[in-house]
Amino acid sequence: MTDKNTVIIIGAGLAGLFTALKLAPLNVKVISSKSLGSGTSSQWAQAGIAAAVGQNDSANLHKHDTISVGAGIVDEYAAGIMVEAGPNRINDLINLGVPFDKGSNNKLLLKKEAAHGINRIVSVNGDMTGKAIMKTLSETVKKSNHIDVIENFNAVELLKDQDGIFGVVIQSNLDNKKEQRLYSRNIIIATGGIGQLYEVTTNAIEAKGDGIAIAARIGADLSDLEFVQFHPTAFNIGIDPAPLATEALRGDGAKIINELNERFLLKTHQQAELAPRDIVSRAIFNEIKNGHKVYLDCRGELGKSMKKTFPTVYGFCKDNNINPENQAIPIAPAAHYHMGGISTDANGKTSINGLWACGESASTGVHGANRLASNSLLEAIVFGSIIAKNIKSLPNNTPVKNSEATTSKVVPINSKDLKILKSIMTRKVGVERNGEELDEAFNEILTLNQKYKKNNQINNTIITALLIIKSAIKRKEHRGSHYRSDFPETNSLLNNRSKITIKDII
Repeated sequence: MTDKNTVIIIGAGLAGLFTALKLAPLNVKVISSKSLGSGTSSQWAQAGIAAAVGQNDSANLHKHDTISVGAGIVDEYAAGIMVEAGPNRINDLINLGVPFDKGSNNKLLLKKEAAHGINRIVSVNGDMTGKAIMKTLSETVKKSNHIDVIENFNAVELLKDQDGIFGVVIQSNLDNKKEQRLYSRNIIIATGGIGQLYEVTTNAIEAKGDGIAIAARIGADLSDLEFVQFHPTAFNIGIDPAPLATEALRGDGAKIINELNERFLLKTHQQAELAPRDIVSRAIFNEIKNGHKVYLDCRGELGKSMKKTFPTVYGFCKDNNINPENQAIPIAPAAHYHMGGISTDANGKTSINGLWACGESASTGVHGANRLASNSLLEAIVFGSIIAKNIKSLPNNTPVKNSEATTSKVVPINSKDLKILKSIMTRKVGVERNGEELDEAFNEILTLNQKYKKNNQINNTIITALLIIKSAIKRKEHRGSHYRSDFPETNSLLNNRSKITIKDII
């Protein structure tokens, strides 16, 4: 049994580990679905972290770009908190030992990405930022006496009483799904995204959105679930998760072409390759839908320098017999980031007392309908730090009175059903959507859910998919990453964030 004053963090990506370190000297248990530091989506984040650390930059400029991309529904207060805290959180990572790239003047080397008005992306070795940060944090966590990491377990159910959250049921990935109960009055969900609900994704295999489902099942409010961002330039070479060709390549001059060498994005947006991600993704999606092949063209000097400037992407190219100096890279849009999640306020609190959320599984409102590039890692560390500060300021926890609460029979989705679900989500709840297909998708996945219910089983992955589809059905307009071909215009009457609970799909 866990001591009631121990803080439990579900998830061992950037949000989870950074928050755990910030919680010192409180005792922390981190639930990791794998061995520490392996296979998280944070580890594969290439380009870097956006922060107003440059001489000609400011929090106001960063906030302006964030709001502009967010398509009218960014929570401006939360965004302001995020960008103001950015430089301090970057300093935290530097003090932990993250080796961000620096120029000859020993100042941080700043890159530019799509829709940023100025260079403000801090990175490591061009495209190895996530890997370097996770290596640093994992090593620091292992040395931290206040943190206990429970590896190879998934959280499958939250426990709640009249005073709020009091525990979590975790299930082994290795030992015949053996279960344990851990107890705490403060539990943080940092389980990452939902990319593995789609056939092509840059997300880790574990990113099935289970954190959203376990929160929803105890009544937590959810927000903006319809907004799924597709990264436009994932390697289209049959690998899952799909390797990412970082946006910073386009910032350094890479072009998007079809097999006819046409830069078709010039017809779509004045910023062409550097347009917001939803626009670039949709243009590529339609080009492929119309029978064309699409490539990222780094040929020439950019391709020649990639071994040094973008070693991760260069490595993917080399491993797949692509020479970027004289060959274009096959690409396609891939499910990459979920703007929606568990609703939180600016302190990271959810609607359930004692339950907190940060990182991609949370919905703080800072991204609106379309995340600005490299704001995701920033959001994770800023709000993780805020949550830690708030928990440390709390009085002693209310004792756990009902530690023997009845729980459900939660089972993982089987591989056959996951394949069916992925196909439905990709075809009908992907880059482009319409009402008829969304209704079909909901009913088809509801049928999957009924199969589990007949056996008195609950599957969290299916519940999350149903919640996303229902949110997409409700928003009858085009806004940011949510494109409805039957409602292709933005509706000013829908200029607000969406809300949904488990009751909407029951």
